[in-house]
Amino acid sequence: MNNRQQLLALLLTASLGTCVSPSFSQPPKPSLTQQSGVKITLQAKINPAQGINTITPQMMERAKLVLEKRINGLGISGASVEISGNNQLVVKLPSIKDPTQANRVVETTGQLDFRKQKKGTEGKLNERLQIYQMIIAQREALKNSTDQKAIAANEAIYKKSVQALKDIFENTGLSGNMIKDAYATPLFKGSSAWQITLTFDDKGGALFAKTTSEIAGTGRALGIFLDDKFISAPIVGAEFQSQGITGGRAVITGQFTVDSATELALQLRSGALPVSFEVVKTHSF
Repeated sequence: MNNRQQLLALLLTASLGTCVSPSFSQPPKPSLTQQSGVKITLQAKINPAQGINTITPQMMERAKLVLEKRINGLGISGASVEISGNNQLVVKLPSIKDPTQANRVVETTGQLDFRKQKKGTEGKLNERLQIYQMIIAQREALKNSTDQKAIAANEAIYKKSVQALKDIFENTGLSGNMIKDAYATPLFKGSSAWQITLTFDDKGGALFAKTTSEIAGTGRALGIFLDDKFISAPIVGAEFQSQGITGGRAVITGQFTVDSATELALQLRSGALPVSFEVVKTHSF
């Protein structure tokens, strides 16, 4: 079977209804309609746990470039990103469709990485995913609640559930900085469900092939994490045991809307921010 046939044959079934598969199409980048302008002030956050004890000028310059790429991908004309002081970025968006979406796009770090499930944990993934899904559902139900005790209790078990999922995966070295391009595409013409098409660079393509060959046919999953948070856990078919999934292309599918797929694709193709930011002010201008 040649590489193209292997790619077309790939179907990875995921426990959360998510899969990774090859793709060859690139849709045009989305554009947002002209509406009111919004200015967003972001503040860089020190994070000793991640080895970030100080915010350097180099970090701020890199963050500025990443955000400029993301905003260009949104198709917003006349937008700008400026460094303010030692640790703030001011983002001006003269024409946007959704201020909430804009906040998410500029605030999220966007670090994607792929982890393989550890040997000996084959029977643990589905159980932990079910618990995780249940807690997520409770989390959504509590969004508008005023019961602070229930919210705090849910937050505590949510963190434990996230950690329980992370504990059964190990790093592979394959990360979002090896992605050459990423686009949001509909699953099929007229579909309301969307997916993210990925293209790896040469190093990423080789690591993707190696990683998928190691877990192919074992029942162990390929964990996909964004900003250290679980996204999905696809399974690789046994037919890829010898060479893995070659060709350097894949698709992440799941319960993505056009907005969520577009956001993730923007973050992936622009690269990850070197430091986390929080929105400290948003107002119209």
